[in-house]
Amino acid sequence: MQQAADNTPRHSYEEGHQLIQQNYKVFRTLLSQAKDLAQRGKYSAAAVYGQMAASYAQSNHCGLFVSHELEQLIIMIGRQATSPNLYPHNTSALPSNPKNILHVSSIAPECAGIPRLMRRWIQQDSLRSHSVVLTKHAPNEIPQILRDAVAQRQGRIYLLNEKPGGLLARAERLRECAASADVVVLHTWEHDIVPTIAFANKKQSPPIIYTNHGDHWFWIGANVSDVVANLRESGMGLSQERRGIEAKRNMLLPTILEPFHRALSRTEAKRQLGIDENSVLLLSIARAVKYKTSDGTTFADAHVSLLKQYKQAVLVVIGPGSHEDWSAAIEQTQGRIQVLGETPDTAVFYQAADIYVDSFPFVSITSLLEAGSYSVPLVSRYAHTSAACGIFGADMPGLTGNLIRVSDLDGYEEVLSRLIENEAYRLSLGEMTRQKIEETHWGSNWQSSLENVYANAIALPRVVVPSDSTDKIFLGEPDIFLPLIHKTSLTQIIHWHMSLLPLMERLHLWLRLIKKNGLRNTPSNLLMPEWLRSRYYRLRSR
Repeated sequence: MQQAADNTPRHSYEEGHQLIQQNYKVFRTLLSQAKDLAQRGKYSAAAVYGQMAASYAQSNHCGLFVSHELEQLIIMIGRQATSPNLYPHNTSALPSNPKNILHVSSIAPECAGIPRLMRRWIQQDSLRSHSVVLTKHAPNEIPQILRDAVAQRQGRIYLLNEKPGGLLARAERLRECAASADVVVLHTWEHDIVPTIAFANKKQSPPIIYTNHGDHWFWIGANVSDVVANLRESGMGLSQERRGIEAKRNMLLPTILEPFHRALSRTEAKRQLGIDENSVLLLSIARAVKYKTSDGTTFADAHVSLLKQYKQAVLVVIGPGSHEDWSAAIEQTQGRIQVLGETPDTAVFYQAADIYVDSFPFVSITSLLEAGSYSVPLVSRYAHTSAACGIFGADMPGLTGNLIRVSDLDGYEEVLSRLIENEAYRLSLGEMTRQKIEETHWGSNWQSSLENVYANAIALPRVVVPSDSTDKIFLGEPDIFLPLIHKTSLTQIIHWHMSLLPLMERLHLWLRLIKKNGLRNTPSNLLMPEWLRSRYYRLRSR
């Protein structure tokens, strides 16, 4: 179900066009610095600048969804700077049915989608042993539910940044963890280069599956991944068209969901939440960043007119907390917009909901699927008509045919009005949505998709790294919209990565930043290496 009309202002195209070229220049500067350090044999520092370049390209789109130049540099660093014979993998003895699976993630926060997917994968794939490696998680606590899932599968959890050493040391530890794995599954942050360094030598690496969580971002790992497991059709298309993933290696793996069964009726759930049982509850759940104000209109503002028209309607939004100022909209609706911070305990809210409204401008597909699993009808805004912009919308195998997508606020309000007024339509659409999700994302139905991904990863020849490739930026859709949606300053990215640099490079960079930005804007704690900072904050938290 989709209504469409492209109402994007012309100035957005022009601004995006300009920003891509500006961002690409910064990216090339970081890449050149990484190449120069590598040529001088300073591989540890080169790796950090390579990750800075990846981080910058991810959060400041520069017309690329993959950089083969950057990946080739990282792979060269992995081959030159780490011991090729340390923890080799016996690829000639791979079983046709893998038994030992190693999941690799950057961090595993309790409320985020990636650790939930990883944990559900481990729980569902019950006939195999599963272990987890986290490249950057220390000193944070690992969610107990993830610990329990790994323990039940006779696996272990490894933290790579607990010990001294930078990115190269972590890569060697990762290769050690993977020495006995039949398959490695990457769930890492898009700019995390540790797996690419670790598995630079494909002849000594296990099969690698890249789980394409961030299909709308630039990401690292295309040149070491034997199979890319895309979670939705639009991401799958982009992987082939813009990342050069071969069709035989480009697969669809629906997001795994644990079966959701109602413990409460809608009326009972509303009572528990202190919400009038006769109200029509609109619910939205996502991380704060997905509700970023767009063109001066907040997510809450988009619902004011509707809530004024329907006095029985209430909007509850979980995730933003105090990150966005929605006080004006809350006041205009007499407090019928309620905003909460992130929480892992969302089941009662889903069971109370009459209608689920997707986050905007960033969609939250996992939350859509979870809401639909409770027979809640789903509505998502999609502001583009171009097929190239499909990655900006909410699409997923289990949502096809039932998710209502609208392009503008008028259409959005019209759809929500019909759902509020017509209870029978609401209930019927919600039940059809649940049935489709169950057929695609639950239990044995999902397991069959996973078995196909494993089989391809084992059977296909290991991916061949391109010998030479030159990046070329793209200035059309969807690229021109991405710089307008998200941006992070170069200074911030440098601050995030300074603690990974070797001491002398860290000190020289710190002094350059002081000269440029002043001592007040260049704190001395940037000189502390990350592993020591992790230990320090862990001790403070006890």
